Amino acid sequence: MRRFLKVVSWLLLVALLAAGAGAFAVKRLLEEPWKGFPGPEKTVDIAPGTSVPGILQQLEREGILRSRHLGALAMRLSFEGRALKAGEYRFASAATPAEVLRRIAEGDVVRYRVTVPEGLAAAEIFDLLVARGFGRREVYHQLFSKVAAFPAVPRDAPSLEGFLFPDTYLLTKGMDEPRILTLMTKELAKRLPAGYEEKVRAQGLTLLSAVTLASLVEKETGIGAERPLVAAVYRNRLRKGMLLQCDPTTIYAAKRAGVWNGSITRQNLQLDEPYNTYVRPGLPPGPIASPGLAALTAVTEPANVPWLYFVATGDGTAAHRFAETYAEHQRNVALYQKARRAARGT
Repeated sequence: MRRFLKVVSWLLLVALLAAGAGAFAVKRLLEEPWKGFPGPEKTVDIAPGTSVPGILQQLEREGILRSRHLGALAMRLSFEGRALKAGEYRFASAATPAEVLRRIAEGDVVRYRVTVPEGLAAAEIFDLLVARGFGRREVYHQLFSKVAAFPAVPRDAPSLEGFLFPDTYLLTKGMDEPRILTLMTKELAKRLPAGYEEKVRAQGLTLLSAVTLASLVEKETGIGAERPLVAAVYRNRLRKGMLLQCDPTTIYAAKRAGVWNGSITRQNLQLDEPYNTYVRPGLPPGPIASPGLAALTAVTEPANVPWLYFVATGDGTAAHRFAETYAEHQRNVALYQKARRAARGT
């Protein structure tokens, strides 16, 4: 009997030692950074609705986790009750199971920098986003006129045109079209100078008409110092009841009508379309592009000048000549034409 008890004691000791060694080995594996994929980095796209076991299996298959079982243990020890979030994740170095899971639990997804330049029309912005892999063109165009779905856009705006703020955005692959457009419209509201709406109302404008006028300024000149001058010309013409005769509105109108062929024609200038300011008086119904902050500010802070006309210099720069009278403007037009002929060598 004594010998039997001694054997049992030895067996229990061996079992305890084995269990301890196993626990130590598991603990070591949990604490050891591991990288099981070739190359400098690995991108893993976790689909929405994937279960935790499914995510752990995917991470094992992609070489991010040494074992899904180790991942399950790390999940139980450190992330009990927390969800693992869908999205695109990029791994570039060895990591412990806890480090891997922490990134996914916190939604540390890959973010892409997408720059929307000033002066693009909404259709051009949609093309840019689609080309970068964010959204579907047809969905963007369906949302284009659904102003009520975007609280940051004035209710009287005919569309989202002009209210998609030009900036650099950090987008993720999981963002859908409404979320991206919401981000861009909110950015405009956030970036407007303090008291901007009160200021435009005091000047007899609404937010819609101010953004509309700013879009004309944006399309007419890319020179910062000229923006307050161009804004002044249009404000002066509006006060006098003159047609704005803004070439970019004619181009926009021709595109809406499906007759734009790349250059302004007499037929384009005579096109009876709401956005053509050569035919329709006042501002167009809405913006024709997304103005930047400088153009938006120029509308509320136009230069104190009497000018009513401007024309490009034609010297290869983006500069313009400004005039108060039509006779002076005609002389500037002649200078423009002369410069153009010289540039062509005729």
